[in-house]
Amino acid sequence: MQIRAYLKQEIALKQIETALGIFFAQGDLFSVITLAAAAEEILAQLPGGGPAGIKRAFTSIFEILRIKRNRDHDRHFNFEDEELVHMDPYQDAVFLLGRAIDEYQQVSGTLTPDMLRFNTSVRTPE
Repeated sequence: MQIRAYLKQEIALKQIETALGIFFAQGDLFSVITLAAAAEEILAQLPGGGPAGIKRAFTSIFEILRIKRNRDHDRHFNFEDEELVHMDPYQDAVFLLGRAIDEYQQVSGTLTPDMLRFNTSVRTPE
């Protein structure tokens, strides 16, 4: 077994960059959602991360989506049951990638070329 120390910011960066690669290749949006959400959660726990530096425990992707849906839609509509989740994977991928990128910029003060590409071509389309 080889245990090493890894910087959380670097792990999150790799997750965001992988998610962006999948997104731009028009790959599996559920993987994009999961990677972006995981990166955002890691970054939110770093100094300077999260809303007003609030530390929080890991939240499942479906809880994140449920919170977003409750803000955007009628609270009485049932968005999931035992076997189904009702969602727009593209919009949720854009939403969570945006959050992860914002969190990364807040923590690091920088953006990568793919993050800039996402911000200019997806978040603010021409």
